[in-house]
Amino acid sequence: MIQFNLNRFAKLAKWSLTNDMKYHVKSFWQMLVILALFFMFFTMVFRTEGNDLQGYQMCAFGVISIFVFTLLIVGPSLMFYSMEGKHDMQTLLMLPASNFEKYLMRYASWLILLPIYLVGFLGADLLQYVAHLVTGQGEGMFVASVVVNGLSRMWAQMPDKMHGALVHAVIPIILWLHSFYALGATFFRWRKHNWVLTTLALMVLVGLQAWIFPYSVSAEEAPTTDFILNDVLCAFWTVLNFWLSYRLFCRRQVIGKLVNL
Repeated sequence: MIQFNLNRFAKLAKWSLTNDMKYHVKSFWQMLVILALFFMFFTMVFRTEGNDLQGYQMCAFGVISIFVFTLLIVGPSLMFYSMEGKHDMQTLLMLPASNFEKYLMRYASWLILLPIYLVGFLGADLLQYVAHLVTGQGEGMFVASVVVNGLSRMWAQMPDKMHGALVHAVIPIILWLHSFYALGATFFRWRKHNWVLTTLALMVLVGLQAWIFPYSVSAEEAPTTDFILNDVLCAFWTVLNFWLSYRLFCRRQVIGKLVNL
């Protein structure tokens, strides 16, 4: 069977979106309600008199954490979150599509959640703004504007050397972490909380690395060769993690133990 066929993948995507519709609707309402309550608490209940911006800054930090850590890093661990029970997994394995197409569609679960969470965030932001207008508690503003202004200000105040460090150090590491959680999603069979086991494994690996290689250097002092080496190593481990994740997905069975081996 051909590994990838666009027409066949489109049918698989249509089936997946239809089958996961309930999960996506639930995710939207969860994000809308949780963020709306979170925004109103920090901007209307737990607020400092004369300093309304502080509460909005807390809200902005929470939103950035959700989108960066929950989706961009831990997102692949949600690969099988919408599949309830053995029947859904059995149906997936029996679909007339290649393993690569099935894996690609399941991996795209976090990509589908991005616009859903974004609409939920904007809806919650609008609700808290309207709540301020109705109740008259302080000067209302949009959390989205605080997020954009805060990120722009942080980038402008960052030294030029730190810009290069962000591109050549932070982003490759984020991609490696992203691929590591994709590997954990297919290695551990705990559907809803495989990110917990993956995080524990990551903590062990980081602890071993810090013990074996205790040397550290600041971003401003690091030479260019260190950045290049970091990029190469992160790219290698990222590709390896995704390859191992795909191979484990191909070996996945309906009935199994804690790990997929």
